[in-house]
Amino acid sequence: MREVSLVELAELKWKYEEMLRLRLEDEVHPGGDPRRPMAALARRFPGALRELDELTLEAIRGRISELSRCTAGEELPAPWMMALARFHQLMRGALVAKKWLGARRGVDSALAETFLRSLEESERAEDARAWVHDLARVARPPGGRLTGLVFERLSTELGISPSEARSRVLGPLLLRGAARRGRSL
Repeated sequence: MREVSLVELAELKWKYEEMLRLRLEDEVHPGGDPRRPMAALARRFPGALRELDELTLEAIRGRISELSRCTAGEELPAPWMMALARFHQLMRGALVAKKWLGARRGVDSALAETFLRSLEESERAEDARAWVHDLARVARPPGGRLTGLVFERLSTELGISPSEARSRVLGPLLLRGAARRGRSL
């Protein structure tokens, strides 16, 4: 299992700081138009809008605090940090691949090579390359959802179950959702 880098930790910290800024801005100026910064956040961190909507301010501040201690070298990264950083990378790459594939459903080695060449100018080339050997599954993801495919890949990389991978990435969201439905996880 690879380690999470200081750069990745700083990126996650920035994400939560931006989420906090957006939430506080909405409290001060309700009814504003946050679409542009929210779209930028979602492009950079797929899945962040769900966090933005569902995490409490306390949870967001808690994650900023934890990440601050890690980036300062005061603590080792928590398992959720590695899982979340990798989730965002895998999801960005899957989205790039899915967009490139368009309506294509059949994938062969020639198409995979064309995909690799198309990435030469891409800002997200490194993220997208992770999917070159799995383009057929990106074209037709299990259950029709890329998120399931991403969690499957993440669980394999981390050597944990898909449900544990989901729990690491969605932690407080899963707990909150279960409480809302009157169940425990």
